Amino acid sequence: MGNGSDNIEGRLDIHIRLADGAITDVAIQSSRPLLTPRIFTGKSVEHLLSTLPLLYSVCGTAQASAAVTACEQALGLAEEPATARARNHLVWLETAKEHLWRVLLDWPGLLGLPPAATGVGEVMQFIKRYRHTCYPNERPFFPGITPATGFEVSAEALVAELERLLERQVFGMPAAEWLALGSYDALLDWADKVDAPATTMLRYIKTQGWSPLGSASVAPIPPLDPSFFEQQLERVEADQFIAAPQIAGSCYETSPFTRTLDQPLVAAALQVGGNGLFARQVARLVELAGIPARLREGDSQVEAVSTDARLPAGVGIAQIEAARGRLIHRVVIENELIARYQILAPTEWNFHPSGVLAESLKGLKSDTVELLKQKVALLINAIDPCVGYELQVE
Repeated sequence: MGNGSDNIEGRLDIHIRLADGAITDVAIQSSRPLLTPRIFTGKSVEHLLSTLPLLYSVCGTAQASAAVTACEQALGLAEEPATARARNHLVWLETAKEHLWRVLLDWPGLLGLPPAATGVGEVMQFIKRYRHTCYPNERPFFPGITPATGFEVSAEALVAELERLLERQVFGMPAAEWLALGSYDALLDWADKVDAPATTMLRYIKTQGWSPLGSASVAPIPPLDPSFFEQQLERVEADQFIAAPQIAGSCYETSPFTRTLDQPLVAAALQVGGNGLFARQVARLVELAGIPARLREGDSQVEAVSTDARLPAGVGIAQIEAARGRLIHRVVIENELIARYQILAPTEWNFHPSGVLAESLKGLKSDTVELLKQKVALLINAIDPCVGYELQVE
């Protein structure tokens, strides 16, 4: 059982062992080509920034934003505020697309229902027009390229269009009004009254009694100074850290769920079902609903770290909140060429052999193997790897 085939981006092999209908052991192996960034050694910054986004079909915008930010730091170039906002907006729009993909395509499929593909196609066309509004004649993720003057005013009509799309396809009401529901009871009342893929999923979880499904004790990743990543990634053992990152021997989670823990609807869901399946699905919806306001306010968690004087000369480190969690890029530039390039993706935190998915699956039980597979698939989709996976049950 799986959701994708092995390809250039690799996959996850998830092996679970059962005893008396319960999962007693979880083994996660990755074939992701984590050393791919080494192909840029000896290449120019121009080559890196032109090529790297093409290698990542998932979250290519976040990858491009992290790459240019890291390179600008290494080169000692300041990022103009308007440029930072425009780049951040494009990353948030990519996040909206990824969330809509989960909600409109994956969620119905996990319940045996037909997908609602129209909304995903609409948002992809929307992103193209928004990008053209910000950068009508230029590539946005290159040093020195600035957005069109007053792009936020020009883009206001597009933000309103995104709000209408979310109201029509996801919430059945303005997204801001949905965020203001505030309580668990109001959330359930909304789910009962609105007919949409999102409400169908929440009703299903509630009816099955699966709200606490997959609750785990893995903590959210804390704010980390660039010097922490410099210490980890300049070492000889850096490849091991990239493949299975931990902090002081502990695993951490980085995801839309950890980004929205302070939001009222997520907090309300946590009170009832802990950090299980219901709260995770609500968190995705909460982050999606808040994206139009982020585009208007210029407030963004995707802001990359500014140049840090504690980093060595020629080194740049970018931290970007991508759709699936925190994305780290590190570059070393010597004589105007790439001497070293490294990427640490959120999948390596969340699908660590001892990470949040493994902890979420341990102890799950069901009367049938097929029902257990559905539970596992729902949790994998909620935590959301950036590659396909194969599931084996023993």
